Amino acid sequence: MSSITFHEICLTPVITGLKNAHGFISKGYEHAKAKNIDPNNFLTASIHPDMRDFRYQVYRFTDAAKFIPPRVNPSTEGITIPDTEQTFPELLERIQKTISYLEGVDAKSFEGREQETVTIPIGTGIAFTAAQYVLVFAHPNFWYVKTRW
Repeated sequence: MSSITFHEICLTPVITGLKNAHGFISKGYEHAKAKNIDPNNFLTASIHPDMRDFRYQVYRFTDAAKFIPPRVNPSTEGITIPDTEQTFPELLERIQKTISYLEGVDAKSFEGREQETVTIPIGTGIAFTAAQYVLVFAHPNFWYVKTRW
């Protein structure tokens, strides 16, 4: 039995989640078109009145995913995607850009990084080891936002 790499722990679940999100968001968009429902009804919807809309949720879960590589290894080139997408095709493109970026991250850039310090710029900064960051911050934030639709 071979051991799992830190790269796989960090990115495989998130890439799978992004691909699944792309699939079911595509189905939702196709459903709206097939039933002559204005897609904006879904894009501007939220589950609760104090919750941000669907577009915002997509922005946040893709951000949670794309921040993993440069936070685990600051020499890894990040990706910038401004929060400007307003339509289903634009949101799906954002998800696909995030998937493509993560799939292109070199596994070697994660080797030996588990104990490196990752500081998250919240307040005065929250510090973790890279392994803690992935397991108790990055992954939970990715999945929490994604499940709040």
